[in-house]
Amino acid sequence: MVNHLTTKNRLLVAMLAFILPFSFAKAEAKEDGKTISQGWYVGIEGGMPFGFSTFSSFGHDKTHLGWAAGVYGGYRFNSIFSAELSAKYGEMNLSAQDCCVERNYWLGSDGVLYKAGVLGMDSWEYANLKSHVRMGRYGARVNVNLLGLFHKTANSRWDLAVSPHIYAVTTKADIQTIADDAKVMKGSTNWHLGYGADLQVGYQLTSCLKLGIYSGLTRLTGERMDGMPEHLHKNNFVWESGIRLGISFAKAKKKNVAVETTPIAEPEVRTTEPEVQQLETTPKETTLQQETAEKAETRVGEQEVVEQPKATFPIVYFAFNSIGIKQSELSKLNAILHTLKENPQMKVTVTGWCDTKGSVAVNKRISRQRAETVKTWLVKNGIEANRITAIGNGSDDTQDADKARRVETKDNHK
Repeated sequence: MVNHLTTKNRLLVAMLAFILPFSFAKAEAKEDGKTISQGWYVGIEGGMPFGFSTFSSFGHDKTHLGWAAGVYGGYRFNSIFSAELSAKYGEMNLSAQDCCVERNYWLGSDGVLYKAGVLGMDSWEYANLKSHVRMGRYGARVNVNLLGLFHKTANSRWDLAVSPHIYAVTTKADIQTIADDAKVMKGSTNWHLGYGADLQVGYQLTSCLKLGIYSGLTRLTGERMDGMPEHLHKNNFVWESGIRLGISFAKAKKKNVAVETTPIAEPEVRTTEPEVQQLETTPKETTLQQETAEKAETRVGEQEVVEQPKATFPIVYFAFNSIGIKQSELSKLNAILHTLKENPQMKVTVTGWCDTKGSVAVNKRISRQRAETVKTWLVKNGIEANRITAIGNGSDDTQDADKARRVETKDNHK
């Protein structure tokens, strides 16, 4: 294993040693701002691999397209760093490169390269052969989202990730003729250590669905994957490009429970007139009663103005990329409706908000539509439209994404 640690390997290890601690440091800073989403995810991926060994997918006769498909699953720790396991199977066809055909190389039935046909032994010209390779890859990779390192793009729907990986790889190569696919030599299963890196670009279609493309190289140690004898060409790696489709299971976050309040009715101011006793009184008592009555009347005429308590309203939350009212939020709308019906003179402003994903223009429009949705619901249930003002404030970068997607209701007299 030590012999395979070339200069490229050492460079890769050095890059990882630099990037990963930096990623964790940035993630820790972001966690304080509560902008990190975590959770498990699974997905499928498929692509077209090209092999480079003694033979090549870009052979002398044509380009041979391969195929590969597999599954993966992992855990996203924060907006920068995730780790995953994967398993993939694929097949490739490789043929001789131009230089080997020009030198008129031959393959003997003993698996040795010759420069001419061998008498008394089956042998085949390189120009007439191809290698059919079946390959399985099982391993792990880490993904470092470069956009997550910057504040302005940390919450973007896009991500751009560098993904170092290490695989256990199995290959089995059968040597066939190009003309009729006749098998001339059956290969055995070989195990390899595979290592390399992918470059991935992904887009979050919804809160749980993600689509991406990838391209990367995997170098194989050990035997030639095409089953041909090593001579001029020292290559032994696979280049693959393809697509990925993933489903995430976001970690549930504790939401603030909106406190629904019952509007406080305007208190009645009651005054009590002094009782006039129908008893015989002395002139002095009569004078005292008259003075008491006059003071009571003065207090009635100069009642203290009691300030009306202000109503508070619950916050209505919305799903990602949606302006529809969730079933779980209907109780909050009913509470707002009850308050407005109990206070027919009250006028309110409903203000819509979005999270920071998406463009400024789109978020401004969706935030206004969320406010209009709440207003429309209240109007349909008996509140005059002129009592409700609907506005949209666009993105809110001070809140977690789940809490940012909301509509707030406020009394205009507050």
